[in-house]
Amino acid sequence: MFVFFKYFIYLLLVLSVILFYLLFTPMGNSTVYGLISTQLSEKTDVQIEVKDIILSEYPQVHIEVNIQRKAKLILDGYLDDTRMNMDYTLTSDCIATEECKIDDIINIHGNVQGLFSRLMLKGQGTALDGKIKYQAIKYPNKVEDITLDMYDINSTKLLRLLGQTALIKGKANASVHFDIMSNTHKRGVITYDVKDKDFQGIPLSLHTKVKIQDDTHTFIMDATSPHLLLHITKGIYQQEAKTAKAHYVLDIQDLSKLESLLGNKYRGSFYAMGEISYGKDFTVTGLSKSFGGMTDFVFEKEGLSVTLKDAQLHQILHLFPFPTILTAHATGKLYYNFVQETLVVNTTLKNAKFLHCKLVDVIYKKAGVNLLHETFDNSSLNLTYHNSIILGDLHLANERSHIYLNNTTINTQKSTINAYFDFKMQKQEFAGKVYGPLDKPKVNLNMQKLVRYQMDKQVDKLIGKNTRKIIESMPLGNVAKDLATDVGASFMKVFFLGQHSISFNPI
Repeated sequence: MFVFFKYFIYLLLVLSVILFYLLFTPMGNSTVYGLISTQLSEKTDVQIEVKDIILSEYPQVHIEVNIQRKAKLILDGYLDDTRMNMDYTLTSDCIATEECKIDDIINIHGNVQGLFSRLMLKGQGTALDGKIKYQAIKYPNKVEDITLDMYDINSTKLLRLLGQTALIKGKANASVHFDIMSNTHKRGVITYDVKDKDFQGIPLSLHTKVKIQDDTHTFIMDATSPHLLLHITKGIYQQEAKTAKAHYVLDIQDLSKLESLLGNKYRGSFYAMGEISYGKDFTVTGLSKSFGGMTDFVFEKEGLSVTLKDAQLHQILHLFPFPTILTAHATGKLYYNFVQETLVVNTTLKNAKFLHCKLVDVIYKKAGVNLLHETFDNSSLNLTYHNSIILGDLHLANERSHIYLNNTTINTQKSTINAYFDFKMQKQEFAGKVYGPLDKPKVNLNMQKLVRYQMDKQVDKLIGKNTRKIIESMPLGNVAKDLATDVGASFMKVFFLGQHSISFNPI
């Protein structure tokens, strides 16, 4: 028995020396702190370095640790093997993660208490250039009753911390409440409000509310400014599948106020409603009556497809970098590629009228015909627009008149035109080619058609229009007129013009 107590006392002495070395010498502290730091880092997946532990008044404990080599955490209070009640302070001049590093002054005070199986955590202070306040209950495998409120925080810093780019910048308020959060279940609500004083040149406010049920997120969003309202409802986001869809209503009172946002100064208002979807591609579908008729559109990948039904053509074309010379009720298709900046139009037109433009002035000067007085119900417009070049055909006709522009090329940057035309209007009929500057174009006339038309008018005066048509319907009735037309045209060319076509110069 004596030998047993002898060796037991020796063992206590050795253990006492070891504990003294570990707890009360700098080298011993370094060894213990290193072991604890390694264990904590592995369990939390965060780099933690223990700097100081004071156990002299145990179970009152003082602990200091560094987190990610940037933040400092100090804990003071009661700690034993089953429970704790400790005040803490978290300070830092930087938020550092694997994704980013953000300069930020963090100063948060709080308390953590309870059994290790059920810890109540709360705190408040400054972070992200604003104020934060939070509380939660931590269980070994889940967190419940999470409440986090943020006031006047920097939206750019917050979204950068979340791995996102802040399109709308400014002071933001956020509120987060989760009933439960674990590896398998999430149930909560997030609201987010931010005001941007200068979003692409306009003031804009954003309100978002998201309800989370595991992998399914439902959401609404309102974006408002003095010039527009965007209301998104019935939003559903599937986190695992990474797909989303929502309904929207867009109301713009005056498009000209959004020049800095849209890149061009459009006129008028615009109202549309439809659906947004995101999966493999981003797609927007919609319906609008803002252009007089019905406009059904689809935006996906790189382009916008529009189906028109009795829509006002000039209002539609105002949306694109395209010179507008006509107004009409248009029915057909329109496609615009935003990447290639290419416009394709295929439409039939009713109640087509010319708007005042250079072409109207030129025709009035050359032929005395005022296009503004004509309305065309049997018409079509087919064109493409790319790199400031318009290629296409315009056919305008009614019961008495017509104007056809075929193989038309218009350079909107250089303001030039090259087109073949056929014209019958207001007691004038001729065909030919127009080319050169839009404000001072040259015109080559087909003399045969002009002479034939003038001859018909003279014959109508002598024998009447009906009699002339009867003569033309007889066998060989047109031979004499064709011969006379050719002779008359040649006579004008040789003796008056000395060339095969006539060129008009501006008056």
